[in-house]
This record gives sequence, structure tokens and C-alpha cells, in this order.
Amino acid sequence: MKLGGTVDDVVYCTEGTTVGRWAEETGFQPRGTLPVPDAGPTNLPFSLTTRWPTRRLLELLTGSITTTNVWPLGDDALLATADRWLFRSTDGGRSWRVVRDLPDSSGPMGVLPTSVCVTDDAVYLAEYPLGDDPARVLVSHDRGESWSTFHERTDVRHFHSVATDPYSGALWGTTGDAEGECIVGRFDGDRFETVGRGGQDWRAVELAFTESAVVWGVDSAYLDSVGLFRLDRDRFDRDGVEPERVGETDAPVFYAETLTATDETWVVLSTAAEAGVDSTAPASMRRNTAGRTARVLAASERTGFEQWHELFAFGRRRTVSEHVGPVPTTGAYVFLGVAPDGGLLVNPFNTSAAHGDVLHLSPAAFDDLVGGHDAA
Repeated sequence: MKLGGTVDDVVYCTEGTTVGRWAEETGFQPRGTLPVPDAGPTNLPFSLTTRWPTRRLLELLTGSITTTNVWPLGDDALLATADRWLFRSTDGGRSWRVVRDLPDSSGPMGVLPTSVCVTDDAVYLAEYPLGDDPARVLVSHDRGESWSTFHERTDVRHFHSVATDPYSGALWGTTGDAEGECIVGRFDGDRFETVGRGGQDWRAVELAFTESAVVWGVDSAYLDSVGLFRLDRDRFDRDGVEPERVGETDAPVFYAETLTATDETWVVLSTAAEAGVDSTAPASMRRNTAGRTARVLAASERTGFEQWHELFAFGRRRTVSEHVGPVPTTGAYVFLGVAPDGGLLVNPFNTSAAHGDVLHLSPAAFDDLVGGHDAA
């Protein structure tokens, strides 16, 4: 099971291409399954990675594959992506139809889980091409029924995320991947204005917004040490600004959440135990230094996000592909969410323990956990 979005205290998840709701008391409750698009032979990868029993065979060979994202829009409207398609439901996930094709080079999930942002006026979706397509952010003004290009550029590989800053209302985005392609920025209308740009320090996936700063970790699997960064709000508009390094970890950081526990604001980040080599790395650094452990880290605003606690550590599942020639191996990830009670949801995926589980930490349990750890 893979964690999706939450709306009106309802948590959505996916199991393969089946979409459902999750609650701690009942577990996963399926609602409906994405249809196989009528795309002829080109939909074979979609069928292989999403349909039982081929999905099970692939999991044994390569590890579990993340295949489907889901985002609730409210009032029983949902969006989902898988492979090269964007799906929409208007009945709470019971039935689905394709509303847009995504770039042919899109990955198994279509886009990243961080690629959709819902506002009062619009829905934004950042495409995630892995080939030569332009980097685009799409916009819908009819709750996902129709889409148009909001922003397009060719000087970066793709967008990693779009998100609204809850304190200012500004729409932010992040891009990657190579040196010079990494941007953290804000949209002014349909223009993407750079806050910071350059090397791997600016290679963020998801941003954590707090009252005082924006916090992220670097999405890079070839560095000797992966930085965790803070950019204070009073520095957003300065020319040549550089983020402050407030911590480090040993693997690329993907996902981020902000929550409040015992009147303190906390940022939670998760790392990925990725397999393989980053094709965008400099030629002299075509390596993988990430190791086999995906971690969940947390730091409080009170410490300036400079004291990090390790909450969880999950080992990547061992697979046949690790011992068989050039067969690819999938990475291990930890998806994060905020629970209806304001606590933390932790969803390890492709891990040797707790794979597909949703672990719930209430605010009190979260406080107990961070209180019992030394700073990392």
C-alpha cells in the first residue's frame, strides 16, 4: 500500500492501481481500480507493472514498484496518475477515466507524489519527463477535467514539486537535476521566479514551510554527504542568496512534512535508499553512495532545524535482481503525511520490514519519540 493525499480527515491510499481509503481502525478499504487505457501495444509496461500476477513476479525480481499516485480534490473528486496517464474520478474513486496523456518518458507513477497542488482557484500538476520533453506545469480551472500549460521551460530537466506556502499563499516549485538545473523558486503569475539556483544544494524535491523558513534536503545519490538546508524568510528576495546547511544525512531526501507537537513546529524529512546510478551526475561521480537504508528525520523550529533526530530506519528489500546481471533494482522510499489528529503518517515502501504499512504517530507519540532520541 502507498500513501496518497488527505482531505477532510479522509486518508487516501493505493494498492497497485486500486484506490481506496485508509483508517487505523479499518486498514485499507478499496474503492475502485484505474482502467487499462486503450493504447494498444504501448500500454504493455502499464499492464506488466500494475496487474496481478505479473506485478507480483516483478516484485520478487526487482522489488516493489511505485505505480499509482492519488490526490483528493474535495467533494468526491480525485486525481490519479500511473505510467503515461492522468485519471480523474468524480465519485470518490469508484470509477475513473483518462483526462490527459502525460509525456511518453514519464516514470511508472506518471509524476512524483509532490507534483500536484490544489488551491481555491485551480489545480496545478508538474509533469515529470525523464527524456527530452520540456519541463511543464499544467493548470486546471475545472477541478481536473481539462488542462492547459501554465509554465514551460527547456533549461531544466523537470519539475519535482509544486506547493502553496501556507503563510504567504505563494505558489512554489522545485526543479532538477544536473548542475545549473536545480532551482527553488516562486511563481509570479505564470512566470517562475528564481529564489535560488545552482548546484546540488538547490536540488530539492519537497519543501517544508514554516513560519520562519523553508527547509529541504538534497535529492542526490552521489554526494559523499547529503545536505539539509534552511532558507530564512527574510532572505527570500536577496540576490545571490545561499541556503544555510543545518544538517546532513547519507542518502537523497525526497519527502517533507511540517507538523506541530506540544506547541513546537517540526519538520520531518525522509530519505530514499535508491539503487542504480544517477545519469545526471558529473562523469567523475557516476556512483551511488546512498546505501540500503531509508530514514525518517525530524528537527524543531526551536533549534533552528539544526538538531536532527532519526525517528525510523528501514532497510531496502533484497531482491533477485541484485545478483542477476543488468536487471534493474527498485529503491526504497518513505512516504509521509499528516494524520487527521495532526500527528505523523509514515509509509515505508519496498522495505524489508513494514513495507506498505501506514504507521501513525499521534502528536503525543511523536513528542515521546523525539524526546527519547539524541540529536542525529
